[in-house]
Amino acid sequence: MFYDTVIIGAGLAGCSAALSVIKSGKKPVILSRGLGNLYSSSGHIDLLGYYPVTEKKPVMSSILSLEKLITEKPYHPYSITGIDMIKEAFSYFLSVSSDMGLPYCGSIEKNILMPTTVGSLVPTTIFPETADRDLNSFQKIVVTGIKELIDFFPSYCASNLEVYLGGKVDFLRVDLGLKMDRELNSYDIALFMEQENIRDIFIKQLKFLSPGTLILVPAVMGVTKWKEIITSIEEELQSKILEIPTLPPSVMGYRLGEALLSYLKNKGVEIIIGNGVDYFKGDKYIEEVGITGASGRIKKFRGKNFILATGGILGEGLSVYPREIKEAVFNLPVVSHGNLSTEDFFNPEGQPLSYAGVTANSNLQPLDISGKVIFENLFVAGATLYGYDPFLEKSGNGVALSTGYKAGLMACR
Repeated sequence: MFYDTVIIGAGLAGCSAALSVIKSGKKPVILSRGLGNLYSSSGHIDLLGYYPVTEKKPVMSSILSLEKLITEKPYHPYSITGIDMIKEAFSYFLSVSSDMGLPYCGSIEKNILMPTTVGSLVPTTIFPETADRDLNSFQKIVVTGIKELIDFFPSYCASNLEVYLGGKVDFLRVDLGLKMDRELNSYDIALFMEQENIRDIFIKQLKFLSPGTLILVPAVMGVTKWKEIITSIEEELQSKILEIPTLPPSVMGYRLGEALLSYLKNKGVEIIIGNGVDYFKGDKYIEEVGITGASGRIKKFRGKNFILATGGILGEGLSVYPREIKEAVFNLPVVSHGNLSTEDFFNPEGQPLSYAGVTANSNLQPLDISGKVIFENLFVAGATLYGYDPFLEKSGNGVALSTGYKAGLMACR
């Protein structure tokens, strides 16, 4: 098969690349070993949460901090992407999110603070419309746990939120009456909440709350029927719901992953999940890549251009060996940051392994150690890129979204 663009990786970077390719009127295919990290993510997209990384206070004016970062770190993925392209990527995602069935809101200009499962407040940039709640505008906040969900502790969350908000935060725990012979996770509870009788049990135990209360609840308000469930509860209780992202499996991340893949499929994008790319042909230009099926035969995919969005170490796009790190598909050179064997695992300036990746030029083409382009028709996006710590910066999804979008545009020039 021949495609305009072959995208390797189905995470946010790969999906964002596919969005920009179809926007350009071209035909992409997505090849991926797995579904990427979206399904375990918060479902929020953070541009830049902390900068510099040693700063303990969160970034609130995200665009100003981004401009400072680009000035100070020319090797950072945001720097080679460019601020105008980053703005365009976020704007385009917001515009298509409604068509995806999962409308997002927020602004690249500023961050807002969102609660976590432990009751801290962390910065984020764009988020589902159902999370558009200003904590400071509610006189009463109640953290609501669920008895069957054992890894969420409402009292702990509420006590920490009191410190951050400077006011009293109540808590309670709802018993849904679920009798199971195993522990339930947030995805399990979300499926049960799609049953009307279970939802009624949840509502009944919150009837005593005064109207106008903000109900903080772990993200279990349905897998596919989240809009119907949240709306019905809010109308019945005359209050507002704010879901808190949970530990994996993350229902909010699942919704985003499914919305993106469904939207792309509806737009005619072929998506092949389950086998990683383990073959390629080409010298200065890549001609084709291949995946090995269960029969042992290689299925080949030819294309004009290729996008590498396989993720970093956690996504297995980069493989760590005792004395080196290797890029897993094209064996591109990987640049590390400092001494990989550092004993200071909690280095306040970031883990060297987090910075490791492939260097690229402003077109996102991969470079060799001398700064020359390795493959003219290959573009690199997301966590495979060198030069940033997505965890300390809280920039992982933002880098994925913006570099994926640009890579798609570069491939369609």
